[in-house]
Amino acid sequence: MIATRENTADRPQLLHFFMTSYLLIPFVEQSDLDEKASRWFEKLKKSNEGKVNIGKMFASDIVNELLHRRTLKDHFFPNASLDVMELKRLAARTGEMSTQELDGLTDINLEDTIEHWKDRDARFNYQIVFDKDLGPPNHWSASIQPGLVMSIYKPGGKTVNVFERDVESLRADPPTVTTTFTGSGIEKFEKLIKTGVPQEFDTHELGPITSKWPLMSDVTNAGNTYKLSVGPSPLLLNRKRSVRVDFVSKNDVEQVRYEVLDLKPVRLGTEEFEISISGKNVPFKLFLAMSIPPKGNAAFNVENDWVGREPKEIHKSLDAFNLLRPAGQIRVFDLETEKYLVEAGVQLSEETPLQVRRRTLIADAVSIANRFGVSLKLPEKIEKQDYETIHFVKKFMETGTIEFDNIAIVITKSAENQDILPQYLSNGKGFFKLEHTQQNPPRLFGTPIDMGRVVIEIEAEITDLAATLKRFAKAKAGAGVRIVLKPLSPVRVSLPVADTA
Repeated sequence: MIATRENTADRPQLLHFFMTSYLLIPFVEQSDLDEKASRWFEKLKKSNEGKVNIGKMFASDIVNELLHRRTLKDHFFPNASLDVMELKRLAARTGEMSTQELDGLTDINLEDTIEHWKDRDARFNYQIVFDKDLGPPNHWSASIQPGLVMSIYKPGGKTVNVFERDVESLRADPPTVTTTFTGSGIEKFEKLIKTGVPQEFDTHELGPITSKWPLMSDVTNAGNTYKLSVGPSPLLLNRKRSVRVDFVSKNDVEQVRYEVLDLKPVRLGTEEFEISISGKNVPFKLFLAMSIPPKGNAAFNVENDWVGREPKEIHKSLDAFNLLRPAGQIRVFDLETEKYLVEAGVQLSEETPLQVRRRTLIADAVSIANRFGVSLKLPEKIEKQDYETIHFVKKFMETGTIEFDNIAIVITKSAENQDILPQYLSNGKGFFKLEHTQQNPPRLFGTPIDMGRVVIEIEAEITDLAATLKRFAKAKAGAGVRIVLKPLSPVRVSLPVADTA
């Protein structure tokens, strides 16, 4: 069960803010699905919403993209339409102007347009932005500038941003926009109110849009040439609270804590809300969706952000999520009010074999980084060499065995060994214990793993014994003699005892 300790008296106030902070975004409607086909498509989306997120890219969406991206349109569809830009240049007689002359004329026209709007409604300041080849703006992820009241997006890349100027006048007589919803639009609007999920309404789902606001006259006089996108204002979505988050196993046996994370609202309805929790130095962003009032467990989703992160950060997050298998709890504590905002029960399914292998890989990388004091960053793609390096280094850390075809060593001839060594090697077999420093350290995620001195113990025979003894006999004192050993059993590898303390 979910238990919340939030102040319920604040909820209506927050909901009111949400309800009055929708964005109205009109843009030109092209030939698209008719009402019957649109109802079929909405039913298709709804019947599969638990399995997959179905988007759309119909005629008007494609045209809208091309209107914003003239370079793309001209390249792939050079003869698909008239060159509107050239026609505009002919009509305005700007084709022969220099860049400086055109720039000066543009300044005059834009300034005149803005002053015209101010004359019609002086309670606002206005900004005109052109971003044609950047594509249509993403309404819900766009950052909001202070004082922004509304943005009107028009095909062709033009955006009009409206900012508050006379706040007192606006409070006394706030602008209003009125419309009605029909057909499938009613169901969409009900879903918007209940869940806070953004909705897009086509022309046939809307009645006339009316407003006494002078700036909206272009929209309200546009007839059936618009769509309406409605969703929570980024002013709401950009709110942030600093919270402490605990991942707790069943019966409070184990716990993983994150001291400071950021909580932001994602959506808020009358029956359901969703929050996101993330942090600059954590490799995930999690989403919790809960009912109002709380009923049952919270819906839990995670977006992992592992590239460029240290394996120990990733390992901690995997440990935290594993505490929710098969069931656990997330507790969100507001650091400002020193109260719990949410205590949500969460159930996660058991790990898949792929998830188990992934967690094992991360755990091995953490142990290697800790043992040899290296800083590792997870790459975008893990190469075959990385897996081989982990396997190789772990054998030394755990005193394991490795299969080798041959091992080449170099023995320096000296007065002490010039007589003893030939006797020791006379039968061509023996047990060898070698301790040396690697010349070419293996690399993990592009970082060399300097293991220092390593120990190799091997039972082996010398290949080409006669030739080897002959080279040793002829060598001068101080010279190195290469000896090739053929292992008779797996080679035992380890790190020096002093290094493993």
